[in-house]
Amino acid sequence: MRVAFVVTLFLIPAIFPAIAQGDGPERAGPACGRAGYPSETVYNAAAVANGTLWQTFRDEGGFTGGNETTGAVEVRLQQGGTVHVASVREASVRTYVGGTETDRTTLVLSIRDETSGGQAIASYDFAPIDLGGRSGGNLTIVERAPASGLDVFWRWAYLLCGDDVVNAYYVFHARIADGQVRDGNTLVYFEAPRPNRGPPADLFLLVGAGIGVTAVFLLARRALKKRA
Repeated sequence: MRVAFVVTLFLIPAIFPAIAQGDGPERAGPACGRAGYPSETVYNAAAVANGTLWQTFRDEGGFTGGNETTGAVEVRLQQGGTVHVASVREASVRTYVGGTETDRTTLVLSIRDETSGGQAIASYDFAPIDLGGRSGGNLTIVERAPASGLDVFWRWAYLLCGDDVVNAYYVFHARIADGQVRDGNTLVYFEAPRPNRGPPADLFLLVGAGIGVTAVFLLARRALKKRA
């Protein structure tokens, strides 16, 4: 059985890297994703979808001054006598394919303008966004008020580890100017690393098959020696 022992020692190094490795932005901890990622200083340049808007996002401090939570998030910004209230929330949408119904989670951005006393001035609704139909994503939103108009950057990040769900980071931009929607959720940044997973099942099958074949070979060899 010395050969089988040597084969096993040879295959062990191939197993341990797969066990230790966890693909994704972070490789340790219960959550593979990073709550503050991507930021204006830490990000993957290859994941930038719109270079101009991403540069604006960075120049204005990223999500500094914004709010972050799950389910629904809201931020307020006063510009002169107007208070801009921007929010992103998860909303369930029921779809039908034939007679089969499916409930999917979408993300809805809305912006409303109020007076300092809370009276509504205007509201702006944006088309829902479907990012896989999952709930429980991390939501982050920030408002910026340049010389004219209102810029909103918001992020949806799915941070949980799993073999069937990747960790994902989306950053979108919306803009209101002159009482109109000038940008209705342009994708600024997108990153979806592979899920954190343990060693694949086929690796164990391969190792087991290799050991089994070796054992059969040794038994056959011993039987031949006895006959000789």
